[in-house]
Amino acid sequence: MSIRTLPGRRAAAGLDCTAWRRIFCFPHAGAGAAVFSQWPNHLPAGVELCVPCLPGRDARVDEPPCSDMVSLVEDLAQEKLLLDAPYALFGHSMGAFIAFDLAQTLTELGNPPAHLFVSGQRGPRLPYPGKPIYALPEDKFLDGVLERYSNIPEQILQQKDLMAILLRALRADFTLTEAYRYRAVSPLTCPITAFGGVKDQHIPRELLEAWAVETTNRFRLHFLPGGHFFPQESREALLSLIRADLDA
Repeated sequence: MSIRTLPGRRAAAGLDCTAWRRIFCFPHAGAGAAVFSQWPNHLPAGVELCVPCLPGRDARVDEPPCSDMVSLVEDLAQEKLLLDAPYALFGHSMGAFIAFDLAQTLTELGNPPAHLFVSGQRGPRLPYPGKPIYALPEDKFLDGVLERYSNIPEQILQQKDLMAILLRALRADFTLTEAYRYRAVSPLTCPITAFGGVKDQHIPRELLEAWAVETTNRFRLHFLPGGHFFPQESREALLSLIRADLDA
């Protein structure tokens, strides 16, 4: 699995790589590395942004998307970049479950993260609160996606070939989220910080508060302006809070 790595803009020249820290970021359904393209501009010195390239998107667009969380996380856990420097994990929406399961797997392997950041997702022990759409026929599935998020640009909707690729990835991603199964055997030992959008009608406060039981360490919950995609609307505020934890 390829990983795109980007150093923080303020990283000092000649910084000893042994002092680096890394934050591995996982996007929402249907998205790729591009959603994190501006993040390095707001990272502290010595922090390297790492965005794993998931099957079915970016450089791996020709591969079948992965709808099985166990195999996806097992693949991710083999990455050497997770072994040679302190690291944190961030995931938004679908990405929150990937980050959480990866944190669990790596903790079991003796390499726990320094921090887990989750965003716009229910606590992992909770069942999916709505009516699943991942198994619907293609037209009904697309209707369900648009009804919930309405964030696919019109110019993309008009391109059939591109939409076929996108829908293939979205169906796998919605499967990961809607059919998610909790497998953790014990709470994490690292701090967890959860984020929500004040106008996110899909993930209200009580679903985010459910993350508190997933750690024996500190838990914090922050709400930022915006809806479900508040990390784009409130990027600077979000990264300011993440940066404070990374600096600590």
